[in-house]
Amino acid sequence: MARVLVVSAEPIGPQVAGPAIRALELARVLADSHEVTIAAPAPSQTDDSRIALIPAGFADYEALAAAVQGADVVVAQSLPPRLLSKLPALGTTLIADLYNPTVFEVLEASRDKATTARRRQQRTVTLASIANLAAASHVICASEQQRDLWLGMMAAEGLISIEDYARDPTLRSVIDTVPFGLPSEPPVAAQTPPIRSMFPAIAPEDRIVLWGGGVWNWLDPETAIDAIGVIDAQRGDQARTHLVMMGLGRPASEELDAMRAGQRMLGHLTRSGLEGKVVHVNRGWVDYAERGSWLLEADLGISTHHDHLESRLAFRTRMLDYIWAGLPIVATTGDTLAALIEREGLGLTVPPGNPLVLANAISALLDDPSRLAAAEFALTQLAPRMTWQHAAASLSEICGGESPTGSPDRGVLRRATLAQYPPLLVETHSTDGLRAASSRAWRNLLRTLTPGS
Repeated sequence: MARVLVVSAEPIGPQVAGPAIRALELARVLADSHEVTIAAPAPSQTDDSRIALIPAGFADYEALAAAVQGADVVVAQSLPPRLLSKLPALGTTLIADLYNPTVFEVLEASRDKATTARRRQQRTVTLASIANLAAASHVICASEQQRDLWLGMMAAEGLISIEDYARDPTLRSVIDTVPFGLPSEPPVAAQTPPIRSMFPAIAPEDRIVLWGGGVWNWLDPETAIDAIGVIDAQRGDQARTHLVMMGLGRPASEELDAMRAGQRMLGHLTRSGLEGKVVHVNRGWVDYAERGSWLLEADLGISTHHDHLESRLAFRTRMLDYIWAGLPIVATTGDTLAALIEREGLGLTVPPGNPLVLANAISALLDDPSRLAAAEFALTQLAPRMTWQHAAASLSEICGGESPTGSPDRGVLRRATLAQYPPLLVETHSTDGLRAASSRAWRNLLRTLTPGS
């Protein structure tokens, strides 16, 4: 039994987004075999008595460093650069969870910033990814496409060692897939249907298309809105088809990290004249434990995105909720889960940016009971093979030292870590002023000079 620390960059609590969900669910699986602690920013909470919780985010360097030092294995999507560079000396094994293709996501996430700030952020994110690859004894990601991305980066940085390759030419012992998973228990319906309670304009006989997550720069809610408008115009006096946006904004997002996609979507919705009629937006965020009742009330799940690099490497995590709830899906082509929909018959896929084609796909499913039933059956067959326990079984073995792993590269780690500080300090200066930048530089210098810090 190993002492495993799972690090979450976002708070753990009732309202969580993808990174915190993944940290929590992986911790739950690991707790079946190991002594598990989660380090997460305050305020955080967990109702799993098997998991200890340390309120420590990246800003709480000393507390986070102490938690890392007390662990045999650390599973983290990211760590502060200076702490990452200390891991080899501490003898702590790092499993880098690179399920998020940040090197491409940053291109969309920073779209609304000035070009110089975008370049600075892109440089920092790329260096951070290299540092994680260099520091890790093992890397996990969500799909084979993502694995190809990180293998390419490792090859470019000289991080594929001859010794590791000789031992394992597949390099699965160094980098492998641990997808997002599903809960083992099925969702439970609420006594009062939450969607129609929040949006009384939706009649009992009307159909609900659910947008299951938030609204980010790389997604395309405008095409989904326009498609619902097309359907409404076509159906006339028949039962209406409604689009329900399950959440807007994002829990734990800093104001400076907020994206403008939600504002753009709301502006488009206002111009369409559909809000309150057939398109409805929850301006809040549904609690993680309550999402099942929203899913069960819907007739169809939807996910649409733009055609860009992020789409190819993405793993649309909230689409897993559709599979969990047996909810047929209509999605844009181009990512891993769209390919899964096509292969397993879970619904229909459409090309990006075409409201009419999307409207036809939605209607083709909802208006054909046999087609809808076939998709629902395929979903029930698939779901048991995608539980968190199944997805993370290999991770538990790695944490227990039951599988071989690679060796960190201290030279690449040091170079990639030190190179992050200039753009980070410039970013701090541009957002928080000279005093904050100077203070950050001084803290980093002290940590560098203090042994074991």
